Amino acid sequence: MDAPVHGHGGYRVERLTRDRRALAAGQEVARRRHLMYGLVEADLTMPRAALREHFERTGEHLSFTAYVVTCAARALAEFPRLNALRHGRTVVFLDEVIIEVLVERNVGGQSAVSYLPIRHADTKSLRDIHDEIRAAQQGPPDVIPGQRWLGAIPMVAVPWLMRWMGQSIPWALRLGVAGVNNVGMGTGAAGWAVSPGAGTLAVTIGGISLEPRFEDGRVVEKEIGRITLTVDHDVIDGAPAARFTSRLLELLAAGESVRAAVTR
Repeated sequence: MDAPVHGHGGYRVERLTRDRRALAAGQEVARRRHLMYGLVEADLTMPRAALREHFERTGEHLSFTAYVVTCAARALAEFPRLNALRHGRTVVFLDEVIIEVLVERNVGGQSAVSYLPIRHADTKSLRDIHDEIRAAQQGPPDVIPGQRWLGAIPMVAVPWLMRWMGQSIPWALRLGVAGVNNVGMGTGAAGWAVSPGAGTLAVTIGGISLEPRFEDGRVVEKEIGRITLTVDHDVIDGAPAARFTSRLLELLAAGESVRAAVTR
């Protein structure tokens, strides 16, 4: 349903959609959590070149977000202590690696975010994840799990519900505890995006730019991506979070899942 727009002299007023108000409520809940932030730079030269070569050869744009999901999922499988959530006085570890992708779409004339859980993400190929993301972007909003409840409850209850969701085992089994959000694609801005994230781990893709780097005693041009990692300090300490980060950066630079996808 479109949000009503009211015109006035010199400006206009547009009512926020329920999706936007729910997103704001979720951010307020996340703001109160005990979070650690890591602002890192990832060498994306190899995977980005492979994706461009694939497009030039086939005309197909493979999702870069899907590539980051494959890397995050494999790193999470290697460091299962991050695949967990706080539940009262306990920590609950999930058996399945689920990566939640934030899919931006237009709802009622406004930008809104839908939640797409990629189940068994550590066992899926880039192609598999690419297809899931594209289907979610092109389908109607109600095909994405986790959105339908927004229309069934009063907005005043959303903050309480989201606090419950943050420690809910059934909800974690549905959407996972890790997410990937791509806010930097197409902007050309070489900066980091800092967002609290809803789960234990959030990987936020910021700007990507060409940068000079030293390699084998000479200066070379590299594609450097700014990645923000947000980790729930109630669940994981700094040292294991740093080891996870190091492994994620290795996987992002290697481009294994891209090579597998483009050589089919």
